[in-house]
Amino acid sequence: MKPYTQILADYLSALKYEDIPAEVIERAKLVTLHTVGAAISAMRSKSGQDIVKIAKALGGGGSAQATILGDGTKVGLGNAVLASGTLADLLDWEDCAWTGHPSAGAVPTGLAVAEAYHKTGKDYLTALVGGYDVYQRVAMAVQPSPERFEQGWGLHCWQIFAPTSIAGKLIGIQGDKMNQLLGTAAHMTPVAINLIHSSFSDFYHFTHGLTAQLGVENALITEAGISTLMGALEEDGGYYFGVSDQCDWDWYDKDLGSRYMIMELMLKNWPVNMWIQTPMDLIDAMVKKHGIHADDIERIEVSPYIPERSEDSPRDGYASLVRAQFSIPFCMAMYLKGPKVGYDWLDAKYLKDPVILEMAAKVHGVGEESLISHNFDTFQKGSYPEYGMTITMKDGAVYSQTRQFPKGHPQNDYTRQECIDVFKLATGDVMSEDKQDALCDFILNKLENVEDMAEISKYVKL
Repeated sequence: MKPYTQILADYLSALKYEDIPAEVIERAKLVTLHTVGAAISAMRSKSGQDIVKIAKALGGGGSAQATILGDGTKVGLGNAVLASGTLADLLDWEDCAWTGHPSAGAVPTGLAVAEAYHKTGKDYLTALVGGYDVYQRVAMAVQPSPERFEQGWGLHCWQIFAPTSIAGKLIGIQGDKMNQLLGTAAHMTPVAINLIHSSFSDFYHFTHGLTAQLGVENALITEAGISTLMGALEEDGGYYFGVSDQCDWDWYDKDLGSRYMIMELMLKNWPVNMWIQTPMDLIDAMVKKHGIHADDIERIEVSPYIPERSEDSPRDGYASLVRAQFSIPFCMAMYLKGPKVGYDWLDAKYLKDPVILEMAAKVHGVGEESLISHNFDTFQKGSYPEYGMTITMKDGAVYSQTRQFPKGHPQNDYTRQECIDVFKLATGDVMSEDKQDALCDFILNKLENVEDMAEISKYVKL
């Protein structure tokens, strides 16, 4: 068997900015802007305020090294990543790999470590690209079978590889130490249990910040020096046994160095779960095309039927924010009857709002059942499930439309301007237009020429 841990460690250690194609660098910039926008948009939510308070209460950790996105306060490196990583996931608006949300840890960690260590913009972009490669290859390799998936999907088990790898790359870990660093990620990975998914706990969002914080700590400990802990990804290293019932070994080094995994992410067009992106695109397109008014709708049907996403809206409302974000009826009701897209979608008052619930009750999942656990082969091949929607109006008119790739999918990708437009939509209520333009310009036009990423601090505060 190949020494997969060392192969990935050597790749990440040796990766240089000059090795990376221009289109991949551009993608890294768009991912950065998109994730920062999602984090800033969530800053005024209750959960966002809570995690910022916690990060500040934990203190500087010896010195104020890195900036909390949106809030602008400098705290200790790990605490900045804790807050910013949580903020990045709260609206469920950041990127989506087919295996989770690496950007929630990757971008805040990369920006914070680059700021704290006064790295260049090129250093940050290189680490981000390399970190995505490590994360996605590990995640793809250890995807469980559908049967094991139903017992608890291990999103949190591989999420840690993104911030750990990026932090390590930025602080200069190389060679055998990088192998050890991947070992720390493997050994500190959380255990996958189904409760966080089956209960739709809001703690789900906080895990992204906690995992990012732990990734930074892994890098600092490894830099200081540890013994052994080599080869964690190999069969006798034990990592995949703890998180899955199978391992596709080829994923670790398939086209490594020529196939950049950051190009295969979906930038989410809506602040909702990945499986609801296409239905949201459909309702948006149909409302605009046919001039549909929400009060004139009799019934909406969405196919296929996706368990835990398509269930009819509960009469007494939603028990958690995550449950609502993962509900097609709720998200479509928010689009039709709620506030404009943005951080207000995190307001708990809508979970039991009678107007929203009445609208959500008109939305029904129909058709063939499509299990999430059975779609990973589709994702790995670069495809995506096709959705259909039928809207029946009170006057008897019927409108139908289908769509496969949602906006932001690699097969229906953002242009640079579209990414800017979504960033401005996300941050419009909390940032002035001048500050929006300055941050967009910094990330999209100046980043590769920045000599000290500490400069980021003046752009990410309101």
